[in-house]
Amino acid sequence: MARKKQNTRIKAKRAFKFPWKLAAFAMIPVLLIAAILYVKAWFNDGSNLAISNVEVVGDLKYSDRDAIKMIIQPFIKTNLHLLDAHALEEELEFEPWIKSVAIIKHWPSELVVEITEQSPVAFWGDDRLLNHLGEIFDASLPEKKGVMPMLYHPEDKGLEMIKQYKEIQQWLKNLPVGVSEFIVNARGSWQIRLTNGWLLDIGKVEQEKRIRRFIVAYKKALKDKTEKVKKIDLRYTNGLAVSWK
Repeated sequence: MARKKQNTRIKAKRAFKFPWKLAAFAMIPVLLIAAILYVKAWFNDGSNLAISNVEVVGDLKYSDRDAIKMIIQPFIKTNLHLLDAHALEEELEFEPWIKSVAIIKHWPSELVVEITEQSPVAFWGDDRLLNHLGEIFDASLPEKKGVMPMLYHPEDKGLEMIKQYKEIQQWLKNLPVGVSEFIVNARGSWQIRLTNGWLLDIGKVEQEKRIRRFIVAYKKALKDKTEKVKKIDLRYTNGLAVSWK
C-alpha cells in the first residue's frame, strides 16, 4: 500500500512541465514592440544616418544656386526621416524664379532637390513677368527689356493675353514687324506697339478686322515711312488715321 502512494507521487511530479514554448510565443509581441520602439528612437535621433549629400538638379537659367543652397542648409541638419520635406519645398518656392520643387530621398543619406524654374515669355506690365502657362510671377529680368514683349491686362488675364498675342503675331506674320507691347485697358480696348515703334489704337471691337485693315495700309502706303509714323488709329468703321512725327 505504501509503494502505491509513492508511485502516485512520482507520476504527479513527472506530469508538471514549465510551458516554455507558450512563454516564448507570449514574449514575441513584447520583443517586437521593444524593437519597434528602439528603431523609432534611433531614427528620431538626428545624429543617426545624417544627410551627407545634397544634389540640386534642374535646368536653372535664372535662379541663384548659392541662394538655393543657403535655403536648404538649415533643413538638412538632421536625417532623412526627420527632414521636413514639405516645409523645404514651400521655402524654396518663395524664390521668385522657382516654379515648383520635388524632394527625393535616397536612403540612407542622400537628398535630391529637383527644381522646375519659371519659363518667362513676356513682361507683365513694368515689374512682373508672365510664363508660358499664362501665370504671372514677381521677378526681374532687365536684360530682356526690348527683347521680350510686354503684355498687360488690368484683371491679370495672363493666359488669355498670351493666346491673343499669338493670334496677333500670326496676323502680322507677313510683315517685317512684330509686337513689342500689347495692352488691354479696363474697357477692353486694345493698344499695340510694334517693334518699329509705331503705336496702334485698335479699340475693343472687330480687332482682327482692324489689324488686317492696317496690314493692307502698311503694304500699300506706309512700309516706306517707318521714321515718319508715330501712331495709327484704327477705331474707324472703314478707315484709319495716321499721326505723324
